[in-house]
Amino acid sequence: MFGLESEEPSYEQRVAAAASLSGRLGVELVAPRIPAAADLELRAPRVSPPEALRAFCRQDNWERAYHSYGNDRTLHGPFGRYPNPPDVIAHPRNEQELEAVLAWCSEEGHCTIPYGGGSSVVGGVTPPADAGPIVTVAIDQLDQVLEIDEVSRAARIQAGVFGPALEDQLRPAGFTLRHFPQSFSGSTLGGWIATRSGGHYATNHTHIDEFVETVRMLTPSGWWEARRLPGSGAGPDPNRLAIGSEGILGIIT
Repeated sequence: MFGLESEEPSYEQRVAAAASLSGRLGVELVAPRIPAAADLELRAPRVSPPEALRAFCRQDNWERAYHSYGNDRTLHGPFGRYPNPPDVIAHPRNEQELEAVLAWCSEEGHCTIPYGGGSSVVGGVTPPADAGPIVTVAIDQLDQVLEIDEVSRAARIQAGVFGPALEDQLRPAGFTLRHFPQSFSGSTLGGWIATRSGGHYATNHTHIDEFVETVRMLTPSGWWEARRLPGSGAGPDPNRLAIGSEGILGIIT
């Protein structure tokens, strides 16, 4: 579903399937060999990260090709179509590194794209063709359950954790988030919040809204965080500014 090599048919299987379909349809079909990352001829990076950021930034072919698309990469990858890859992919390992990379992007005017699991099929993480240097900020290193409050049954969780890893960390304490969108295995908590996640397998409380007590988000103006409350009747919920914001207001951590 998410274009993983382990889930794809081998080249030999694809050739056999093409031959079978060719015979049935009376049209010659050819299965192209899926190119390896090293064989891709990508546009040279237009910018390099400063020395202070290089420890967690990548510019190799695999990283740039992978982060060129969301889950719609399966429509382009087999043909090696990567006309507009990001120039730098940052993997901040903590909030201080996230602050540093966003400060650099702000100072230099670089287009910045938050990237969670990349399960989107609507082009939200695809670099815009008319933008200058593009820095994709992947939050996959922020992937820990930091705290579990067993009394209130609430947890403080980093936004880059994928669905299965989140459940694996909650399970030993006897808990589950019990939010299972269709993209569960290939999407992150931050992505669920940023896209107001729901889905076929998210039963009863179908949207992530129901589970959010507060959100912490780094915006161009600094950190934004609503007061943590299990519930409130005091007017509009400020968390709804972040839930469903699609990453345009800041990066949820």
